[in-house]
Amino acid sequence: MPPKRASSKDTKAETLVEKSYRQAIDDIAEEYVCPITAELPIDPVTAEDGRCYERCAIEKWFTWKPQTQLKSPVTNEPMGKRLFPAVQVRNTLKRLVESGAISGSKADAWKEAMAEDARLAALRERAEGGDADAMTDLGIAYRDGKRGVKKDATQAFLWMKRAADLKEIDALSVCARFYLCGKGVKPSNSSGVAMLVMAATLGSEQARGMLGRANQEGQWGFDKNPQEATRWYREMQTCDCRGSNEELRGCAAAWLLEHP
Repeated sequence: MPPKRASSKDTKAETLVEKSYRQAIDDIAEEYVCPITAELPIDPVTAEDGRCYERCAIEKWFTWKPQTQLKSPVTNEPMGKRLFPAVQVRNTLKRLVESGAISGSKADAWKEAMAEDARLAALRERAEGGDADAMTDLGIAYRDGKRGVKKDATQAFLWMKRAADLKEIDALSVCARFYLCGKGVKPSNSSGVAMLVMAATLGSEQARGMLGRANQEGQWGFDKNPQEATRWYREMQTCDCRGSNEELRGCAAAWLLEHP
């Protein structure tokens, strides 16, 4: 005998049950959404107000507020800075998203953020393994606050310095600027200029442009020297490493028009 077909009443009952399950899962997902980012957290933590946050988001919130005025982003009540890793929340979100129980834009954003987290871990592993290009990329991530890391000038300098010690051209010119500006390290014109000269010698367009401007304006211990400024600006045009910004290229072009 052919199997009995489900009655329309049974089908409706199953549909209602599915809808209730879906609503329950959606409600659970909303409970986990970070109140600051309005996204599902990648590195969830529980704060002293009992709410779940993305770690980097609540840490940034703390930096904006003096300790005496620190309040919960949700309740506006006073709270401390202690954060507790929400491991169960992370594991639950992982299962719900990967199984398809949670879908839509928030799930897609979570998947992309997790993929970025995996790329960052791979980049860090390469950098720690001695890859100078990876060290430079990690330093740039810390400098700009990208790839899922917080801006950290000290970490940026440390990774750039490790790459610069391996004669990575971009790292040399960036590290030179850190020394010259005192960003992430104690200011040192002598160390900064030495790195600029090394980067320029190795073919860095950015470093040659910076040396041109230093001679043009008398920066970092240089006397104003139009001849040297012209020489360095001209040498920008012959570089193998084309890493300069448009503002510096424009400055060089304007100078060379007046000093052919």
